Amino acid sequence: MTSICFITAIYGNYETTCKKFVNQTINTDFICFTDNKNIVSNGWIIDTTPYHILNKSHIDDDTYTNSLCNNKHNFNIAKYYKQSFTDIPILDKYDVIVWLDGTIEIIYDKTSEYILNNIYKEKIIGWHHERRNGILHKEVVESHFERYTSTYWNNQSQPYQDIDYQYKCYLDDGYTDLFFKNMKSHTPHMGVWITCFVAFLHKDTDVKNFLDLWYLQTLKYTTQDQIGFSYVCQKTNIIPFTLPNKQINGNYPHKRTQFYIKHQHENKYAKQKQNKKKIQNTNKTQNKIPNKLPNKINKSYPFSHLKRLLFNNK
Repeated sequence: MTSICFITAIYGNYETTCKKFVNQTINTDFICFTDNKNIVSNGWIIDTTPYHILNKSHIDDDTYTNSLCNNKHNFNIAKYYKQSFTDIPILDKYDVIVWLDGTIEIIYDKTSEYILNNIYKEKIIGWHHERRNGILHKEVVESHFERYTSTYWNNQSQPYQDIDYQYKCYLDDGYTDLFFKNMKSHTPHMGVWITCFVAFLHKDTDVKNFLDLWYLQTLKYTTQDQIGFSYVCQKTNIIPFTLPNKQINGNYPHKRTQFYIKHQHENKYAKQKQNKKKIQNTNKTQNKIPNKLPNKINKSYPFSHLKRLLFNNK
């Protein structure tokens, strides 16, 4: 009997393929929820049933910013499958559900085996965010880009996603990074997780409450679920079994770990965003070069003097 299932959701043209995976050492299912019946499956089970409509979350009362009736963006629809999968009846038979973003390719054949051997105590397994040092405000600051700040992106309208207001509400409710900093941990990044890969003990009541509260953050505030994830961890006092550790390597979860490779998004919008970032990085480099240089630079200039002129070294 298969007790573990990896799931993803690909709606619209955000991804054009399901990412490949290596066969696991134990029976494992891979299910992709999508509205594209012609998507390249790469071995995934393709399910085009609109569960977000047929099995709507009881949390969504149609009054929130990102209620599905108010925000029909494909990115928002995918959040239902990520955070409210306990409402999907075909998943009832699995003890463990592992969420993967559409960019994740599983490359380690013992991933399922490791998860099943370690999930029953902490109930959730995730990867630390290696760029935040456990400080949630850093995640807020780095989330000021078009996916959240624009009311029209990837060729679809959406409500403005007010991440600053969300963070303020958390602070007003008592959220503090010290909650995690005071824990004895193997990682300096405890407190902020990257949610492209998260495993859940599916039938556990505490996990069900965790997921309900996490999805509520998306409905009520923003689709930036990594901000809400830290808040919910603190609010419920459920701290994920956090990777990497001494057994499993992966110091750069945004790129590659022992379990997976994180690919770049395939669609036009994502490529534009990547090019924009390259241009910004180029501009930062160019800004270091002064506008004023001597009219003549000849061989008599000592190299050290020229270096000072170019880079303001003292």
